[in-house]
Amino acid sequence: MCEQETDWQFTREDLQRTPSVGCGWTVEREELDRAKACALIYSASRKLQLPQITSSTACIYLHRFFMRHTLKEFHHYNIAATCLFFACKAEETLRKLDVFIPIIVYYASKGNRKATPGTSEFDKWRAVILGTEVVLLEALCFDMVVDHPHVALAQLLERQQVGRRVAQMAWGFIADCMRLPICIVYGSRTIAGAAVELATRVAPQDARTGLDPSWADRAGLQHSEVDQVVQWLLDFYSREAQARRAQPAEAAQTPASSPPANSSPMPHQSSPK
Repeated sequence: MCEQETDWQFTREDLQRTPSVGCGWTVEREELDRAKACALIYSASRKLQLPQITSSTACIYLHRFFMRHTLKEFHHYNIAATCLFFACKAEETLRKLDVFIPIIVYYASKGNRKATPGTSEFDKWRAVILGTEVVLLEALCFDMVVDHPHVALAQLLERQQVGRRVAQMAWGFIADCMRLPICIVYGSRTIAGAAVELATRVAPQDARTGLDPSWADRAGLQHSEVDQVVQWLLDFYSREAQARRAQPAEAAQTPASSPPANSSPMPHQSSPK
């Protein structure tokens, strides 16, 4: 697989036939599960005081992983933990498991569980993270290089002299883009452009000063692609809000048990109804 495919650019059509969709997930359900996983990454990253680049790298790893593995076999929270721990290594922002795991468990369980070193809960998560790390590396074809839209956004904001309010909103939209497979469908400059475009649309009129209406043309961006990313985000916000209203709070999720030797450490899940 690694010899045949190490190009991490996919299409929207590819997301219609992911391994998880083949196992019964709907496209919308898979997107929500991926977003929840990335939300865990961001929450844990803030508590661990990790730079945004590390959490972004973890999200990209997660989206790549689920283009080759299923949510039925690998729970999204377990993969989120593994991706973040591995991203800490890749970005040289190391954190010890004694500190890392209790924070992951706290946010994964919404504060309902603790996993201090020496407890069975800690040992379960340690086994899952270390065991799944090998599977993650194989799925990534040992390709740890990622193209961050954050760099493109910083350059774009500087060149266009965007106001502070719009810039802050754009950074927030970049984070939301990383929660979705947008980051494996569109290039980093397009994502950065979409973040600025959406920020200018929703910012108060008096905060839009300093931005030339033709900024996208001067930045060499394709309007159609920028608009597609913006619409993808807006559609997701709507679906996410509907899901929150329709469903009770998600139950605490933890690994089912310590993994047996030479087997997948992830608990199996039934297809969503």
